[in-house]
Amino acid sequence: MSSWERARYIPWDRIPQTGTNLEEQKERIFRELQRETIEDEFLQQDRHSEQPVVTGEQSTDSAKPFTSNKVPYSNMELLRQAAFGGCLGTITGAVFGFMDGMRTAQESSVLQNASNVAKGRYLMQGTTRSATLFGVFFGGFHILKYGLKVTLDPGDVGEIGVAGAASVGTLFARPAW
Repeated sequence: MSSWERARYIPWDRIPQTGTNLEEQKERIFRELQRETIEDEFLQQDRHSEQPVVTGEQSTDSAKPFTSNKVPYSNMELLRQAAFGGCLGTITGAVFGFMDGMRTAQESSVLQNASNVAKGRYLMQGTTRSATLFGVFFGGFHILKYGLKVTLDPGDVGEIGVAGAASVGTLFARPAW
């Protein structure tokens, strides 16, 4: 990284206000920022390692509980995962729904004779229906994936495999309504 690029990342509160030459201060400020970043990372790692997660039952042989390095649960992270999946699913579903609606409108003899307003209404209904279905599907997938990460932490492949199987399994359900 060149000195120009590093100077662009100096926060405003770190720039000397005394009128001294910034060129002389840049390297010192950049090293301080790096040191603070590394110290913050170490503090976060220490906090997570000091809070072991107790799982299972204690055996009578040992007075120490079984500890593992699991991902801590957070409502905000769960909401973030749901929103991420919902947004991606909604966008994907809207595109697929619109494309499917256009194809159906061109092939249907009833819709070919319908007014433009009726065609637009049909396209919007298909787009909305598909966007909702995909949004709920992908949002649920990401919620399941996060839940697996927090409870079992099987790794990326395990999370994706189990959450994918459970999510696709819900698509095969046929409600009576």
